[in-house]
Amino acid sequence: MRKKIICLIIAITGTAITAEAQSLSELKDSCYSYLASHDTVAFNATYVKLLDAIEKDMDPEIYEIRNELNDIRSKDQSIRILLMDAMKKYGREDKRTLDIRKIMREIDLKNGLRVQQIIDAHGWLGIDDIGEDANETLFLCIQHINELTVQTKYLPLLREAVKQGNAKGWHYAFLTDRILMNQGKPQVYGTQTITSNNKVFIVPLENPDKVDELRKEIGLAPLNNYMQDFGCEWSLDSYKKNLPEIRTVFQRWYQNKPE
Repeated sequence: MRKKIICLIIAITGTAITAEAQSLSELKDSCYSYLASHDTVAFNATYVKLLDAIEKDMDPEIYEIRNELNDIRSKDQSIRILLMDAMKKYGREDKRTLDIRKIMREIDLKNGLRVQQIIDAHGWLGIDDIGEDANETLFLCIQHINELTVQTKYLPLLREAVKQGNAKGWHYAFLTDRILMNQGKPQVYGTQTITSNNKVFIVPLENPDKVDELRKEIGLAPLNNYMQDFGCEWSLDSYKKNLPEIRTVFQRWYQNKPE
């Protein structure tokens, strides 16, 4: 019985691979054939592949890059989902959490190196080129590789991409603030936070009086709205009142941050 099941799986898999390998022209012919034979199931499973086949036919190289970036995005985000769950369930210093964090750093390094190769070869590919998710992946991997030399190298390219409509303003805001934070400097847009003793602190601001104005210019919601996502409130008065503590926490983080 087990042998029959394995053979069936192989047969089904072989059929699927053959279908995936069809060219655009072959897919169209298959649609007409299934339509003529009133095979609704096969027709419905085939015609939905036409858009993907057209995109592949138009530019095979960009098509492969888009798919690769989407796969990279899945790895980037999925490992972070697991890390957040582990921190919540077991705590930040639990071995499981630390192991996942180590795996995440290895993933970030590998992804970051590949994304650098793509940007160096093709420039900052826009949404019209590779789709929104793949475009966002370019930013995510430069942000998450967390190496100042890499981040500062690609920040001007990202800024220009935003001007050209090939990246979103919040990508630039987050990377700008991450670079400043990693340099031990105040941030501009208020996108970066740190956690100390289970309390969320915003990284010190360069111009707290105008932060919401700066955020609006780049397409970000007011800072208090953003901080509510972390379960806390933000106001200019409370920020200034707690600034000595905020600075102390940030300096402690900066002195002990992982290289």
